[in-house]
Amino acid sequence: MPVNKTAYFSLVSLLLMVALSSCKMESPAVRGFVLPDGDVALGEQVFTKYGCHGCHTIPGVALPEIVPEPELVIEIGGEVYRVKNYGELLTSVINPSHEISPESINKLETAGRTDGNTPMPFYGDAMTITEMINLVAFLRAQYSKIMPDFFQSYVPGDSESS
Repeated sequence: MPVNKTAYFSLVSLLLMVALSSCKMESPAVRGFVLPDGDVALGEQVFTKYGCHGCHTIPGVALPEIVPEPELVIEIGGEVYRVKNYGELLTSVINPSHEISPESINKLETAGRTDGNTPMPFYGDAMTITEMINLVAFLRAQYSKIMPDFFQSYVPGDSESS
């Protein structure tokens, strides 16, 4: 039996559109892991309650001053190409040595810390689940996604692209 190419193409296109329509580009959840919505304002209170501002700064957020000034300061938030999802941010709080950015590794080495671990304390025994949820909401709100500038290719006859 011959295959009707138009019908086959239409069926494949339809299935592809259905599959893609169920995808979300900016889903805050990781497959199978969803936190309830947190309160950003309460998350900021958690951030200062546990002294996170002693080692972390956030652009545009006024946080209490720490004396003496810490030797190691890591900036959180700002404009990024990829915003971490809830699971990644929660992991950073619960297990901060799980994944350390190259920038943080350089700062740790400059501060003389070469054991591969962050100096960030473990808060799993002290912080409540609600506090963690609110903290993650606060941290996530500090990032804004920027789109990269893509190279505009040459289009023959287009005077603007030359």
